Amino acid sequence: MSATDELSGILSRRQEINEKLEEGLEVKPKYKFVNVFTEFHEFSRKEIKQYEETFNK
Repeated sequence: MSATDELSGILSRRQEINEKLEEGLEVKPKYKFVNVFTEFHEFSRKEIKQYEETFNK
């Protein structure tokens, strides 16, 4: 998926949410699970865990 397609999808979802909220409808959150170890292959698992600990502080 290219960055343009990803951004387009995010913006269209945001537009749908805004339209539903204006109509007074309920919007359910959409959660997407991302495995950080596969997403950031340039870092070792140890480095990622250290970054997570720092971020959570």
